[in-house]
Amino acid sequence: MNGTNLKSEVEQLLAEIDKTHRYSMAKIYSLANRVFNRNEAPQSCASCLIRKARELRNWLDSQEPESEEKLKIKNEKRRIKNTQSPHNS
Repeated sequence: MNGTNLKSEVEQLLAEIDKTHRYSMAKIYSLANRVFNRNEAPQSCASCLIRKARELRNWLDSQEPESEEKLKIKNEKRRIKNTQSPHNS
């Protein structure tokens, strides 16, 4: 799998986490193992899942994004954040 597809999968997973605040153990560990070339067994504790998601977010931030792609991600994050704001009710 090429790096662009991997980046896209990480972006989708993190967007889902940001939107739903649900952490899928299988998705997080599967993707983290592929990104970091590891074979770690999934851990179900909340802090472990949050840490893995943070590692994936840091990895994604360290990648060279295409300018349009980065802008799209930022706009999506803002949209999600604004729709979750209690002031919009």
